[in-house]
Amino acid sequence: MLNLREIHKPTTVEEALKLLQQPGTVAMAGGTELLARARRDVEAVVDLSALGLSYIRESSGAIAIGATTTLAALAESPILRAMANGVIAQAAHRSAGSVLRNQGTVVGTLITEPDGILAVVLLALDAQVTIRRNGLTTTAFADFLSTPESLLNNALVTEIRLPMANPRASLQTVARTPSDKPIVSACVAAQILRSAQNDTVARDVRIALGGVGEAAMRASAPEKALEGQSPNDPTIENAAHLAREGLSPRGDFRGSVEYRKEMAVVLTRRAVKELA
Repeated sequence: MLNLREIHKPTTVEEALKLLQQPGTVAMAGGTELLARARRDVEAVVDLSALGLSYIRESSGAIAIGATTTLAALAESPILRAMANGVIAQAAHRSAGSVLRNQGTVVGTLITEPDGILAVVLLALDAQVTIRRNGLTTTAFADFLSTPESLLNNALVTEIRLPMANPRASLQTVARTPSDKPIVSACVAAQILRSAQNDTVARDVRIALGGVGEAAMRASAPEKALEGQSPNDPTIENAAHLAREGLSPRGDFRGSVEYRKEMAVVLTRRAVKELA
């Protein structure tokens, strides 16, 4: 931010939205990405830290996470550690090192890393995003990932909401080292129920993949293959191989196109087996 001239610190969302309409003005929460990029087009920043958007709480049948809640708070939250086998807390911990977890925020991380591990987990858990413009708008997290620029034009994300229904979930990743960010990640969430015949049956199956596209994505083919089925070895193997369908990853020095597709299969298999 070499041309920075002003820093605003509003105390209301309305004031923040008014400031963001000025040319060359951007929002700043944790600031980790904004500071690192040293953008020349930014002349003013709107510091969101005084808006009261840092919280994790139960609200109207959902778990609400404020937009400026830090990754460290997510990782340490008893509510999130108890939800869906703690996959949100796990993802927050893996999203950044210890210093940056205390600074980086949930929405900032989702905007800068739409294919990251946190986005994958929230997609699998059917999250919704609350956006404030003239009024409040709630949109599916998948829609937010696909069109963030249009949704955030003169607007602010104020909250992430997760249904209170607590499915089982499994988060699986592959990385060069345990401390690296994942190259590919998969999160599977489902209700594992007992049928009248005393077999286990998977319901409300949701599978999300990261590192295989521009943003985290749902894997509909393996979801359909598992829905209503007993998660035995043949069913799991069939679903895992279907995880390759529709993938168009970009290869780079961390992993080729074919490697990323194969890891989608491997990680989906591991995640479903852990749930079963």
